[in-house]
Amino acid sequence: MLIMSVGLLPQGLWPRLRHGMAVAALAGLLCMSTLGLTLAAIKSGSDASQGGGESSRQFFYLFVFFMVMIASRPLTRPQKLLALPVSMAVALLWCALSISWSAVPAIGFRRLMLTSMIILAIFRIVDQLGYRAVIRVMKTVFVIVLILNFIAVAVLPFGIHHAVEVGAADVGDPNLAGAWRGLLPQKNFAGAVCALTIIVFALDGEHFRQVLRIAVICAAAFFLYKTKSKTSIGLLFLSVTAGLAYLRYNPSYRALFIPVMIAAVPLLGFAAVHWFTPFVMPSDNQTGLTGRVQIWPPLFAFAQDHPLHGAGFGSFWNVGDRSPIYFYAKGWVTKLGNGHNGYLDLLTQIGIPGLALVVLASILVPMMRILGSVTAPRRQGAVLIAMLLFCALHNLTETSLFDRDQIVQVFLMITIALIGRVSGPIFVSRPLRRPPPTVRRVSMTARGRD
Repeated sequence: MLIMSVGLLPQGLWPRLRHGMAVAALAGLLCMSTLGLTLAAIKSGSDASQGGGESSRQFFYLFVFFMVMIASRPLTRPQKLLALPVSMAVALLWCALSISWSAVPAIGFRRLMLTSMIILAIFRIVDQLGYRAVIRVMKTVFVIVLILNFIAVAVLPFGIHHAVEVGAADVGDPNLAGAWRGLLPQKNFAGAVCALTIIVFALDGEHFRQVLRIAVICAAAFFLYKTKSKTSIGLLFLSVTAGLAYLRYNPSYRALFIPVMIAAVPLLGFAAVHWFTPFVMPSDNQTGLTGRVQIWPPLFAFAQDHPLHGAGFGSFWNVGDRSPIYFYAKGWVTKLGNGHNGYLDLLTQIGIPGLALVVLASILVPMMRILGSVTAPRRQGAVLIAMLLFCALHNLTETSLFDRDQIVQVFLMITIALIGRVSGPIFVSRPLRRPPPTVRRVSMTARGRD
């Protein structure tokens, strides 16, 4: 029926309709990942930071997924449905395999399906819209969210954290009281959105007038300051600096960072495993690093006992009495919904092989592509390298990597998909093209007359 109705549409209307569906899907996905969690939690009376409104979120993303698939013309162009890079597909397959040894396979499968649907939908949307359209939608959503956050701070009681909320994602943070969060579930989410807003508007000056662009940057910077999100504030300066460096240096110099980056990742992993305890023990209290030094040791202990398999994807936190955290920790740590470190959380879920595959697909491969590309426009590359660096480092103190519709995870997947669109082949300065046959014949004739 749908195919017959499409055939009855006037010529040229269906491509515009497909484009509009992709734009609407992207805007809806961004709005749901930023504001939907809080609105669903308010409606259900649950804690937004713990994932309230799960069923409504799943239904919404399922609707978005099918809308994106319809816009992709699955019958006439089925190859377009396979928009994922090979490395990303392999990482998701390992996550699916880990469900087989999970103690709660139904929960893990449900979480993996939501994560996979969102990732696949993002890659299809980006493949269809391209860089400029995606960035335009992102900027529009950023402005809307920023305005709504200021309104929430002014008129809504939950727009500002009023007390240290035991059991929330920021448990143990003495600076939580008074921090702004607007309509976001908590201050760290609000800080990440503000930082990404500044990155995009600072490094990409298109689509908005200069005065409005500066106003958005200043407003986002002020809100970021009021969130007291130290991670986002620190990473913002580092990410923008990396973007500016990308603009300045030519691709030949940028490519030199690739072997350094490849060598640094395993060294950092080795250091984290062997020197974690002596590094954090001097500050082993609930307020040090906002309690993270008490959260991370149980995760390391579980990972040492289950180095290859982990607990199974989505099967470590928030799975009831069978959650492994109850066997490795006590007290307030067991009430958390994540370990405040995306890499550690994945290590406990899918083991060392799974974590390596996810890091390769989500960070190393995209970083090598954008650093090694000599065809990517510098302005676009600067935005993407800054966003990729921010999202990757943000997971050192917050959890979002491969975690369903977490805000930073959504923007990380958009960044990776955009890198695939703009980077092209790496280490190739110009395409090798033979001159047209007519040109060769003319040249040979002219040479013969000489």
